[in-house]
Amino acid sequence: MSDPEVVGGEVEPTSEMPLSPEEDEEKQERRGGSWYGLIALILLLVLLLCCATTTADVLITRGPQQASFVARNLECLQCHTEKIPDLSRTSVHSPFLQRDCTVCHTKHGAQVSSTVRQGASRQVTRYRAIVQWLPLRWWFGAVSALTGGTRVDSTTTEGGVVSKSTRNLEGQPSSLVMPPEKICYMCHGDMGILLDDTYTHVPFMQGRCTECHDPHASDYRALLTQAPNKICFTCHPIGQEINRMQAHPPAKQGWCTDCHNPHASNFKGILVSKQRDLCFSCHPSVASMSDLPTQHQPFYNDNCTGCHEPHGSDSSPLLVKPQPNLCYTCHPQVEGDFGKASHHPIGLDLTCGTCHNPHAAQYPKLLAGSGNAVCLECHGDKESQYANSAHADSACVSCHSVHGSAYDPLLVGVQPDLCLDCHPTAEGSNKHPIRPKYYDLHAKKGLTCTSSCHNPHGTEFEFMIKDYNFSQDGVCLQCHKTVGIYY
Repeated sequence: MSDPEVVGGEVEPTSEMPLSPEEDEEKQERRGGSWYGLIALILLLVLLLCCATTTADVLITRGPQQASFVARNLECLQCHTEKIPDLSRTSVHSPFLQRDCTVCHTKHGAQVSSTVRQGASRQVTRYRAIVQWLPLRWWFGAVSALTGGTRVDSTTTEGGVVSKSTRNLEGQPSSLVMPPEKICYMCHGDMGILLDDTYTHVPFMQGRCTECHDPHASDYRALLTQAPNKICFTCHPIGQEINRMQAHPPAKQGWCTDCHNPHASNFKGILVSKQRDLCFSCHPSVASMSDLPTQHQPFYNDNCTGCHEPHGSDSSPLLVKPQPNLCYTCHPQVEGDFGKASHHPIGLDLTCGTCHNPHAAQYPKLLAGSGNAVCLECHGDKESQYANSAHADSACVSCHSVHGSAYDPLLVGVQPDLCLDCHPTAEGSNKHPIRPKYYDLHAKKGLTCTSSCHNPHGTEFEFMIKDYNFSQDGVCLQCHKTVGIYY
């Protein structure tokens, strides 16, 4: 058995040949470096995948416009992360969405770099915002640079609980770039001219816009801080008014801006238009009366609220007082008439509106009808006889007072003088006595033209005799009875 062949030079190590300690250490280092590189590559791929997925999620769920805003303003929003969800609310302020935070806000004064120690929760929230939005910031910055815009440089921070950061210098917080009462006019200059209107809403006049509007975003239209049908009640507690017997529907439902301009107006009460035009928009049946020949002065002079409450009332239809007291405010002489001995039953069976239209009418004195038609609405039982009587051409008001009188029944004068104005020959020598000083045996009261003999509204007999034809003696025998046979 011969010895193995010996080859000159270095001997190639085999698996059976042990390595020297130096060689083994070098091999382990190479192997460990390969693993570290692989792990680093995997972590980088995972990071890129996370960035890609978050970027895609943001672009899809928030939209490019919102993503662009957050990316541009990441320096602000990494601390003010609570503002990011506002971008998805129903109403978003255009500057907040399309421009930079520094359009309205100054940067945080003088800033210093320092090493700060932050709580783990705060740090996680901050870094989550950075990881989610920093790739988009790079992307939009690159696009802006390629398209000739201004590039937004990224800000890097170190991980961990202890990190380098910029912070506000104590006592120098951020502020608005203009005084609060003027800053909104930078974009809403057209609102400034409203300050010259006759009537202005106090918050608007004093520039307190954010009392009603959120400067960033809102879940309500016009960036309102509360629901449109509730926000006005914050400063205007009209609950007592709208909880009365009758409430005006727009006020009850909180749609105040249907009638009022929230900023300013040239109409009293900050109304959106003249009272007549405003009321006509919901009450077209009243609007049609504006062309009638007889107009009630409050209606004609654009003073609907002179008679009607705009929010709520205990008197229908939204009257500031019940009838007839409301009418007495401008017609005190009528109140005196209704206080006389004989008067229409106002306030019981009747109101002023029974005879008069409170807005406008085709006839004088705002009457609901012409001539005797108004009276016959209640006294229809007299119509047929009166139409065929000698008085048919006479108006009811020739003899009767329309509101009240000292003489019953609502007569404009005392009997028989009232009758004698038209029938002067009815009294004299050889005439039947017709003065109340004579006693009417049949009627059991003073003798007048109408006590037992005549009905001034008409009868089926001649000369408006009440119960018998004139040629018969029955009417006389009511008082002049004799014992025995009547001839």
